[in-house]
Amino acid sequence: MSRLVNDAGRPTRPRLSVLGALVWYALSYGGSVLGYLAINAFAARLLDDSFGYFVVAISTATALGQLGLIGAHRGGLREAARLETGDVEGLRDLRRGVRAVSRVTLPVTSLLTAAVTFGVMNDSDPAYRGLVAVLTGILVWFGGQQKLWASYSRGFGNVRLASLLEGRSGGALVSLCQGVLVGVCLMFVPELGLPGALAAMALGFALPVFIAKRRVARVWRGVRAEGSVLADVRLVVSRHWRFAVNMLGTSVNGAADVWVAGVVLTGSGVALFGAAQRLSLLLVIPLAAVGVIFSPVISRLYGKDDPNLERLLRTGASLAAAATAVLWLPMLLLPGPLLAAIYGDFFRDAAPLLLLLTLGSVSNVLTGMCGIALTMSRHEAVVAKVQVFSAAVRVGAGFVAAWQFGAVGLAVCTATISTVSSFTLWVLARRRMGLSTHLTLRPAFTLMRRTEG
Repeated sequence: MSRLVNDAGRPTRPRLSVLGALVWYALSYGGSVLGYLAINAFAARLLDDSFGYFVVAISTATALGQLGLIGAHRGGLREAARLETGDVEGLRDLRRGVRAVSRVTLPVTSLLTAAVTFGVMNDSDPAYRGLVAVLTGILVWFGGQQKLWASYSRGFGNVRLASLLEGRSGGALVSLCQGVLVGVCLMFVPELGLPGALAAMALGFALPVFIAKRRVARVWRGVRAEGSVLADVRLVVSRHWRFAVNMLGTSVNGAADVWVAGVVLTGSGVALFGAAQRLSLLLVIPLAAVGVIFSPVISRLYGKDDPNLERLLRTGASLAAAATAVLWLPMLLLPGPLLAAIYGDFFRDAAPLLLLLTLGSVSNVLTGMCGIALTMSRHEAVVAKVQVFSAAVRVGAGFVAAWQFGAVGLAVCTATISTVSSFTLWVLARRRMGLSTHLTLRPAFTLMRRTEG
């Protein structure tokens, strides 16, 4: 489908090329990174030793928000990218999936998250525990909604808006809003502490999510999602449960080390590890950005057995590696001063942790979009198995490493498992798809310009 379709089957705006989509995303990427850094800088100064628990709360909400979507966002992106103009039944199925997760699974996940958060917190004040629990549940709901509408926008070809809603901390729109609000909290109501920071993060989602929802709703205006909502839930689960397992595994792999740190390490240790982990995650943003842009392209081209797919994948990997190198150099050369500049002088001691954690992130970038290529070509089951196994090993080995060797041991464990997992997915892409996904020294920019995004 080369254009978005409305309820009458009439085309609207044409798709950008892959290269055009990358240029647009690069512009929004700068805003996303600035917002991400602002969130961390303001929150670290607002919370001091409690910053580690802020990282735990945010990473938990992100993981559970994806779980509440039960894979409907990624499956919906894949199906929307293949939708033919005027396919009303296809639009109806997509809308039923949105209805199922928005009315049932995501709200239930949010409520359960709030209840569990209230139960596991060790603060003696029930009002404080209740407030943090409610805010964490709200973050789960908003985070899920952001991913849902961003994925559907991308699948329908609304590349510009999707680019502003994808990436670390919800993309440029969300992260900038959150950064401003956390900064306001730091300047005017610092006594609110952790609840204030979480409330600012939740409010930062509101306007971007509303805008994205309105834009996607135009595509299927007049197409009703008929039938029972519970039937919709069963349909979504049966179609996309492998995506759900895959995305949950990905989220757990990205957050398990922080959770382990929160259980095993001291408050200051959690803060130092959380700061290093949050900063190291910047290195995977370029690959994640390229992967999001390429997802609908992979879905279309693999279905057509297009011989240009491997060249596109490897060109995208090269672009991601170049952007990652720009971010990695200051982390390698000046880790201590960089941490101090962003978080404050206390966090300078996290420099060894940052160096170790970046190794795992870089290995992920060097192997390219192997995981995304597998999931968009209907091999999501094998990716889910790798992610679940990696998550289990990460948690088990992480506890042992942190208990025996502290934060440094946990960082070594995290980097090692990330490297092995990335290489495994690269091998699977070679065997299942017959494609290489690692970077190339001869990128095909002309091909990217000719290919629809």
